[in-house]
Amino acid sequence: MQIDIAVPIPTQQFLELSDFLRSKNDRRDPVLAVRDAIDYWLQNADWKPELLSQSDTRGYQWKSLFLPEGTQIRMSYKGTYHYAKVEGDQINYEGKSISPGSLANTITSSSRNAWRDLWIKRPDDREWKLSDDCRRETRDTADKLLAELDAIPAR
Repeated sequence: MQIDIAVPIPTQQFLELSDFLRSKNDRRDPVLAVRDAIDYWLQNADWKPELLSQSDTRGYQWKSLFLPEGTQIRMSYKGTYHYAKVEGDQINYEGKSISPGSLANTITSSSRNAWRDLWIKRPDDREWKLSDDCRRETRDTADKLLAELDAIPAR
């Protein structure tokens, strides 16, 4: 006889998972996807040490893109580079905390798309990268992990 236990997760996170599965045409019950994610973690934690430690990394979460502390942000406007930096858990520009969208809009005094206008250089990056490219890389990595989860046989 199998006995199940309930593991609490935030309701919003469960709803995001449900929406994500639906958007990918994955008809799997979200509860089963959570179980599959735990199986994946158990199978990979021995050779991916980062899975075994709680992160105390500081940084700024910009939608799906995480910018670790020390990340530099720049934007070129009218021939001048404007710089901001992730310090702690916020982006600082000219001594003030600011969001990426507000940064791009403040620099230009107009409405801009920060994903297309801001360039970032994280502490481990060698070169500046367009923020939209970084976001795309993050999505590709997430899609790859989900594909690996889908490949795990159901019990």
